[in-house]
Amino acid sequence: MVSLDLLSSLDGLIWLQSGKKVGERFHQHQTTVSRNLKKCSEIFGLSFQKSSGQWLIDGNPQLLNLERKVHQCARFLQKAPLRLDVSFFLDGTLVSPAPNGWLTGRSKRLGTPHSQDLLTTNIVDAWLCPLHEAPTDGKDLTIFHLCQLPLQLLVYPDHPLLKRGDLTLDQVKQYPLEHIPPKAYPGTERVLQSLDFSPLRKTKKQTTQSGTSQQANASTLHLGSVLRHDQDKPKLVALPLRLNVNTGVALVTRREHSATTAIRDLRTDLEQRLKDFQLMHPEVQLIGSTANRTGRADEE
Repeated sequence: MVSLDLLSSLDGLIWLQSGKKVGERFHQHQTTVSRNLKKCSEIFGLSFQKSSGQWLIDGNPQLLNLERKVHQCARFLQKAPLRLDVSFFLDGTLVSPAPNGWLTGRSKRLGTPHSQDLLTTNIVDAWLCPLHEAPTDGKDLTIFHLCQLPLQLLVYPDHPLLKRGDLTLDQVKQYPLEHIPPKAYPGTERVLQSLDFSPLRKTKKQTTQSGTSQQANASTLHLGSVLRHDQDKPKLVALPLRLNVNTGVALVTRREHSATTAIRDLRTDLEQRLKDFQLMHPEVQLIGSTANRTGRADEE
């Protein structure tokens, strides 16, 4: 068995995809992270490489996966902080400050498949995501539906659309939508397809309208809700346009952990934060425990 600190360097890098973030979250110096990665490589007989900007493990991970289960048990026994992966659509609003006993983080734009894989391989202990990104076929997962709220298009305060009167969807579609990596957020892609949006490329018309790169960034549309507070884009405001599409927040965890005190306390904490948020934003509708599902247990 390896130490908690040693494996946290490796799994932190797979989770956050940044050595700097690993150092910040786990209070490790960069040289310590590098040294621990080398030790893990020797102990588990694996190699680590970066492919297309993503850190990956090469080799048979069977021994590593067994070790991860042991370390996750230790976290649920309060031997180390638990880990909450947070979708970039929600980062900052519901989890700042971090819930007691939890570390929060996200990898930049690797998306839903990466988050679900982190959960199923015991690297993280819970995952906070938009309702439209919650798994629908995870029999080993429990999905707690926390709230529902309208989906919105967000822009910077000086966006030209804010100077117009009544907006139509056709007018809005003349502007580029933020880039969403293909297959990274399949639920979001389905929502955009239902609205006849195409976020994966910009048309020549959109490029001409945008002008310079700086102007393009200023005119870009961002998908979100009142709960989105992107730390890289803190000044985004909602367009006065109803999309008639709802989203929400889901908390996802492995089934065997869904009834633990730690998960119950986390749900209580998040629900209270949502209640507080609802005072200023009544469009946030709390769903409550009656809507929670465990995999497909309700169908069995």
